[in-house]
Amino acid sequence: MYWIVVKRGEHQRYDLLHKAFGQTTPVVWDRRIRERRRTSAVSPYTVERRQIERRGAVPASWVALGFVVVQRQW
Repeated sequence: MYWIVVKRGEHQRYDLLHKAFGQTTPVVWDRRIRERRRTSAVSPYTVERRQIERRGAVPASWVALGFVVVQRQW
């Protein structure tokens, strides 16, 4: 099943996508408010424990259009 995730604040984009695809594809808001990871200056840990960055690149549609289509796996 595919979902359309819309950036916070993109009200017109959300309405447009919901009208066009809402009957067949869930259109939802991005729930993230801010970056969850803290910088090492604020963190109580003195040693960086992550070996590599696991996050991928931000999709082009997220930056240019304000939404992304994702495949939801249950």
